[in-house]
Amino acid sequence: MPARFRYLSFILCASVLLLSPPGRAQQPATTNTPGSTLTSPSDAAKQMIADAIKQMNANDADGALHSLTQALALNPNITLAYVLRASIYCQKKQWTQAEDDFRTAARIDPTNVVLKFQLVDVKFMQKQYDAARPGFVALESDPDMGDFASYKVFLCDLFGGHEDAAKKELDVFNDAMGNPSYYFANAAWDLVHKNIEDARSWLLSASRIYPPRKNFYYAQSLRDLGYLPIPGPNDVVNPNPPGTPSHP
Repeated sequence: MPARFRYLSFILCASVLLLSPPGRAQQPATTNTPGSTLTSPSDAAKQMIADAIKQMNANDADGALHSLTQALALNPNITLAYVLRASIYCQKKQWTQAEDDFRTAARIDPTNVVLKFQLVDVKFMQKQYDAARPGFVALESDPDMGDFASYKVFLCDLFGGHEDAAKKELDVFNDAMGNPSYYFANAAWDLVHKNIEDARSWLLSASRIYPPRKNFYYAQSLRDLGYLPIPGPNDVVNPNPPGTPSHP
């Protein structure tokens, strides 16, 4: 499954949207038992979502997009269908459609903080760091999302060319220590400043402390921008990875 789908599957797992951890997506339950038929629009929509997840697992984004659109035509109030379709639009860089679907999902489930995060993250994925930053700031007080939101605020400043602000935020992470943001923010800082071995050390430390799923979603932004995986000592290093901000 493409990385964006794996990331989305994990981040939404915490929001009780019934997606599986990174790897294979979990299919929603249906009433299609042996000897029965799917007769209601709701059941038919569930089956189409299950089909879409199979297609996503098979890297058939277009097929999944078609299945999800059909499901929403039958039942326009299924949050999961909007979320999955938005993830496909993100993969295709169809940002307006992705934002519309995340916004609709958030309207259906207005208390879901992860959906609020995803809506902001669409801006981040487009490298609109100044536009994304206030949305992440608004999530810093959330007890579950707070550390991740603070890390994303830091990345907005670091990648957006506001290095002085990013350095102050890094100092706060270093004073607190013990959170994933401490390890990944230092790794990001070192990657941007081409201190490759120091960055590797921070990431290795995080991998020993935190489970793979948490490591995955904290590292995802660095991966999307071309900083990860870190090249080995004998690999040819691109001095300007995609998305590298320019600094004085």
